[in-house]
Amino acid sequence: MVLLARDFEPPLAEGEGQLEFVSEHEFCYRMTGHPVELAHMFRAINRLQTDRYDGLNRFRLVMTDEDGREWSGGWTIPEFRSGEDGWVFSGTCDGLSTFVKGPATGESGAEARFLIPRSHDASIFLRRFVRGQDEADSSCAVRIIDVLGTPVRFAFDSEANLLSISAVHSPAMPAHMAENWFGEPLRILFGQLVYPRLVERRLPDGCSFLSVRQSPAWTVDSAWTALWIDDDRLTNDVDFFDLYAGLLTMIARDGGWEGHSVTKFYEEVIQSADGSRWVMVLTLASSIEGVARLLVPRGTPRTDADQAAIDSLLAHIDLWSGAKRLKDAAENAVRGADLISTPRALLTLADGGVGTRPQVASWKKVRNSVMHGELVSPYSSEEDDQIFFELADLLRALTREAARRAIA
Repeated sequence: MVLLARDFEPPLAEGEGQLEFVSEHEFCYRMTGHPVELAHMFRAINRLQTDRYDGLNRFRLVMTDEDGREWSGGWTIPEFRSGEDGWVFSGTCDGLSTFVKGPATGESGAEARFLIPRSHDASIFLRRFVRGQDEADSSCAVRIIDVLGTPVRFAFDSEANLLSISAVHSPAMPAHMAENWFGEPLRILFGQLVYPRLVERRLPDGCSFLSVRQSPAWTVDSAWTALWIDDDRLTNDVDFFDLYAGLLTMIARDGGWEGHSVTKFYEEVIQSADGSRWVMVLTLASSIEGVARLLVPRGTPRTDADQAAIDSLLAHIDLWSGAKRLKDAAENAVRGADLISTPRALLTLADGGVGTRPQVASWKKVRNSVMHGELVSPYSSEEDDQIFFELADLLRALTREAARRAIA
């Protein structure tokens, strides 16, 4: 094992040790060795302590196994102590990655494999929805969908409860991006922090970059946040894959290295399920506004906008000689009068079949109050629970519309 600092700097320490998979989301190591140069090691540690906000000040763990294969453990901030047999360095790291060499295929692509808990409904409907036969493995069923002209392959191993999603490299689905995109629709659909356990990025020369990643445990607490929660969720395979394709299309068209905005909203809602009812309402209301603004961007004019009338009124205000702060407030109000506000956008969408007016009314009821510090009752009641249901259903309706528009 070797601990590294920044590029082009000498190693911090070298030794031997073990890396342990403590759980699906925790990797721990322990190394016994010696600092390569004691002064350099302490300079690097002081640099990290002085500026913890610079991620490049962290250390990196690299390893060579008994067979001579090199592995990377990613970023780490170790604990260390000196002893009679040498220094002991220990801590956690991001994951495990390496390069492997296989036969050249002339084709590149990406594959991500996900652990599916047997106790979750996803295990049931994936068995039902992924029904094709894999010629290479009789125990693995496959299904292929089209996303932006690229075949995306689903394979579900019912014995290992392992879902694999893969695609060949294409301009619309570049391998180095797709390996992360594949999991985003699953987080939205399942209402869980679904991240791949194993990722493979294949190159045309047969070389593959493999990484074992952190895969957080699924929790019952966030099940209500799932997009795929309808009564026919165990039977309607067509809608499931249409939703997945729409969400992946939306994510791929955005083309971001970080998660899509809709994915981030769902990640916040999922994590809020471990918080108080006030936190959950606050997060739901904010996420609804965020998705609504993706569908109806800020600055969108109303259909009855009258720019000539606005210009005339602004000219009239400009002639007024009163207090400037009141004059500015009046001008700002007039300029925004013919732009679609978030409540108006939600009502317009509801009238078009995206959500309902009662759901929008529940959002309006809590949005301003929770945003301005009014606490929600920590106790369950029929009235308060109905608001929760309507907010969650409104978020789902808006998300479905975003996915529909992506493939329309």
